[in-house]
Amino acid sequence: MSANRTGRSAPGAADMNRRQFLLRSGTAAVAFSGAGGLLAACSGGSPAPVSPSQQNRTPATITVWDYYGSSTPVKPALAGFKQRYPWITVNYQGLDWDTISTKFTVAVSSGSAPDVATLDMTWIPTYASTGLLMDLSKLSGGMLNRRPVKDQYSSSQLNAMSYQGHFVTMLFDEDCYGLYYRRDLFEKKGISVPRNWQEFRAAAKALAVSTTGNGKPSKYLMEIDPDTFHYASYLYQNGGAILDPTNNKAVFNSPQGVQALEMYKGFLDDGTGIYWGPGQGDRIAGLNSGTIAMFEDGPYYMGVMKSGAPKLSGKWGIAIAPYSEKPGSYLGGTGLSIPVNAPNADAAWTFVQDLLQAKNSVGVATYSGAAPGLQAALHSPQIQKPDPYFGGQNPWKEWLPTLAIATHYPYVQKWNAIDRAVADGVSAALLGKKTPQQALDDAAAQVNSWLAG
Repeated sequence: MSANRTGRSAPGAADMNRRQFLLRSGTAAVAFSGAGGLLAACSGGSPAPVSPSQQNRTPATITVWDYYGSSTPVKPALAGFKQRYPWITVNYQGLDWDTISTKFTVAVSSGSAPDVATLDMTWIPTYASTGLLMDLSKLSGGMLNRRPVKDQYSSSQLNAMSYQGHFVTMLFDEDCYGLYYRRDLFEKKGISVPRNWQEFRAAAKALAVSTTGNGKPSKYLMEIDPDTFHYASYLYQNGGAILDPTNNKAVFNSPQGVQALEMYKGFLDDGTGIYWGPGQGDRIAGLNSGTIAMFEDGPYYMGVMKSGAPKLSGKWGIAIAPYSEKPGSYLGGTGLSIPVNAPNADAAWTFVQDLLQAKNSVGVATYSGAAPGLQAALHSPQIQKPDPYFGGQNPWKEWLPTLAIATHYPYVQKWNAIDRAVADGVSAALLGKKTPQQALDDAAAQVNSWLAG
């Protein structure tokens, strides 16, 4: 795949879930109550500081591309922004996930770039390494709403937002993987929430049941997804990495990487897991039928479940993903980015800062159901509270430890191609077409040829 092509030629299950989340109508309206009142109250907040060139209130029109869909936290904030900055007009364009992924590179290259775009964090490595994103460290002076950027994000977030020592995006929502599990079944069967891989496999065996009479488990299974997102999380949990520290060589085929894939494949080998590729469709069907009783995904999926599986309210729980050596997950989400040739960069930065005021950042959760990137919003009492859908648990508390240490994908020009090669290797191993070692070795050889070029 060309390094200039965004998106992925054949999205995996996790990719599809993220896209379905962004396109699902009314997800957050069902998932969180009181959202409208919250952001309405935020509209009268104190203004974010403007750049020197905007202090004279020079009129400007900025174009904003937003991929969140109907549950966007961006659009509801426009009225308040207009009140605070009447000299800046926002040309808001709601474009879906696929459209932005295919149009962004072309728009920037042709000089028709928007001023601000919501971009999937999995796209940022390619966009940054090909010079499409503005240096926000220079534009901001390292400050966000009168406070240092570094004081408002965790170290893992700052790493994900940076390329070659400069900020290239501001994290608006963030994503990591935790364990979703059927709490009611765990309690009924006396299964403890697993903390490590050994306990994880044991829990899956105790949970799965056969309904066909042949003894083969067919219900209450662990979902297995053939993508880089899930594999990378197991890799990080086992002390491994995708590339070496210089980003010049693939190392995911190390012993740690092979062990991670063998562990993940083990659910399929012993019949306690179910392969859930793109052909299986929406995961919600598997949850509602009882086929799936455990899976790993991000905070955004809490809202998807409330919208798509309301009858399962009170039956699910969330925990830190079981790990081998240490907790680990890939870091994803949405970045607020300004293209390198944005026509109105100063006004665009004013808009980004306004979205990242703590009160507006809370809207990321109350509207879209995702985890706010801004630490103040993530820890706010509007979010950190018991949730009836998850049995009175405060699920956000479970996300905090992993969000603090999650790892972003390597910032290399060929990332999209590398992502596809790793996912193809994982799929080949899970389907038994190759051994885990062979599948990862073949993928690593392909990746190394690209890195050497």
